[in-house]
Amino acid sequence: MAPSLFDDLGYQDVRNPEAGTDFSAADDRTLRMAAPALDGAMLDALVRYQEAFLTHAGTEHEPLAVAHQKAQAASGLDLKTVEQGAAMLRAFGGRRWTARKLQDKLEQLKAASGPDAEELRRRIQGELFNQERETEALARRYGDTTLALLREREATLLDLHTRMTRLLSHG
Repeated sequence: MAPSLFDDLGYQDVRNPEAGTDFSAADDRTLRMAAPALDGAMLDALVRYQEAFLTHAGTEHEPLAVAHQKAQAASGLDLKTVEQGAAMLRAFGGRRWTARKLQDKLEQLKAASGPDAEELRRRIQGELFNQERETEALARRYGDTTLALLREREATLLDLHTRMTRLLSHG
């Protein structure tokens, strides 16, 4: 990258997408420095947090704040790490959930024919491409190793994301 933001105004190096004037990439680099490094043990702890939260918050007698405290204790993580980790899991889970729904819709449209069906398939494929691109862009914010780890456990994380969203959207 050039020594100054203004030295490379309008320049985009295709070998280094973080260079140039893509301000979201610069934000992602800054946020990556602030994010805790994710490894298998921390991901296990974040999954424990979400599982415990779902267990405690799923009862009618348990307030969400108490469920959060019990889940944090079960995870063994400090509050800041839980919050940063949960934000990362939401970002990843939201992208992957959307991609999965788009793939399901494409599968439903396989038997359909006609210009309307073809146009819809084209639009869905375009949006699916965007979701895949945005998922890959998470590597800028969280690192390549983190994204690879999240992808390894995508099925589990997607299930948790769906259950958490269902719980929290109903009250």
